[in-house]
Amino acid sequence: MLLAGGSSVMQAIAPMADERKLVLVNVGAQSPNMAAIGKFTFSAMQLSDFDTSVLAKYAYNTLKYRKIATLYVNNDTGKFNQQALADFFKAAGGSITAQEAFKSNETNYGVQIAKIRSTSPDAIYVVGTPAELPFAVKQVRQFAPKVPVLSYAAVESKDFMNAAGDSANDIIYTTTAFDPDSKDPAVMSFVKAYEAKYREKPTSPYIGYGYDAVMIVAQAMKQNGGATGEPLRAKIYAIRRFPGIMGENVFRDDGTVAKDIAVRKIEGGAFKTITVVKP
Repeated sequence: MLLAGGSSVMQAIAPMADERKLVLVNVGAQSPNMAAIGKFTFSAMQLSDFDTSVLAKYAYNTLKYRKIATLYVNNDTGKFNQQALADFFKAAGGSITAQEAFKSNETNYGVQIAKIRSTSPDAIYVVGTPAELPFAVKQVRQFAPKVPVLSYAAVESKDFMNAAGDSANDIIYTTTAFDPDSKDPAVMSFVKAYEAKYREKPTSPYIGYGYDAVMIVAQAMKQNGGATGEPLRAKIYAIRRFPGIMGENVFRDDGTVAKDIAVRKIEGGAFKTITVVKP
């Protein structure tokens, strides 16, 4: 088996996984294009279409925003997330005032933010990789300090928090509903083992995606006598429903899963759950 992430990476290697009959598990690409990307490819994470629909509806119905602008990295993750957010927000009744892109690894966003600010949005949806996201958020706070920031699961990481500092506070975002303080025995066991090894509590959902992916494959291999290739792929679909610390994994025929989505807010450097939405 192989774990991988990144939309462009997954699109490149999924055909090779099919050729080699190698089970490939997506633990880091949220693009809706991951659905049915390969016969041997499974996604252990919820794709961005449901994530962003939850955020768009929450922004419109609960936060009462009517105008949103997007600031995004010009790669598959950025383009798909921001366009999905835009489409769902417009479907809810809102409008998109600006959609401004920046290049990968770019660190100066003044021109884009100036254009966005001139459209007077109620909020700015920011999408970037770990290399850009903290700097993009910092500059939004600097040049548009009164405009709320919306984002996605990438903000829920130690690296992002360290780089963004106080600029991270008050960001509202969506992510798969993972609670490291859960009393579920499987979650408690995982958290205990993680803390023992790394001396900190797991917070990023991507940690959970990787763990669940390995356990899914391990359970399937245990039941099929350790066989790989086509027998392993077939066994995953035969079992179809797997428990996980990120919630139950129920695979659809296109290799994707549906999971509960949490709407969260960063407050005082902590990730606070506002509500959880079921698929």
